[in-house]
Amino acid sequence: MKATGFIIAAVCAIGAVILLSPMFDKEPATTSNTATPAATEVPAPAPAAPSAAPSPAPEPKLAALPKALQDVTWATDKKPNLHADYYIYLMSASWCGPCRALMPQIVEAYKNEMQEGAVVEVILTACEQSSEGVPAYLEKYGAGFPGIHISHPDVAKFVGYNRDDMRKGIPFVTICDKHGNVLDKGHRAFLTWKKTVGLEK
Repeated sequence: MKATGFIIAAVCAIGAVILLSPMFDKEPATTSNTATPAATEVPAPAPAAPSAAPSPAPEPKLAALPKALQDVTWATDKKPNLHADYYIYLMSASWCGPCRALMPQIVEAYKNEMQEGAVVEVILTACEQSSEGVPAYLEKYGAGFPGIHISHPDVAKFVGYNRDDMRKGIPFVTICDKHGNVLDKGHRAFLTWKKTVGLEK
């Protein structure tokens, strides 16, 4: 009986070796045949197919500022003059004391320019609590120029205007020509704007 049990155990052991040997003969899964080099064999994405109609040539920078202002959603019924020679961006707010002190001068100058042919357009970027406060601020001073709220995304379309200048305090004025070139900017830039644009010596 002992001899028979020994023989059976030996046969089982040999069978196990035979069954398991193919598993040990196989190469590991992480061989060079299955490894993928990093990004070197990945083709670059194909460029976008051109549209059926050729794209129009980019507009010259000369038209950048009027076009940008035309595409803006204003907080006021008044829209800017797209044919002005100069544009004055005014960053201001009704809660700001120096802003309130400067606003009557700006309104008076604007009305005079409108009577003389409107070579300049003033655009208010209002730092009010909401967009509803923009027309109210302008109406308080009888201002007839357009306005937009400082948080409106369309402000980013303004050519020659840098909203980061707000960090320098308000009121802040940026004077541009119709091509979007900045001629002057600062807290007191409006006081000398006629000299800046060459209307006074």
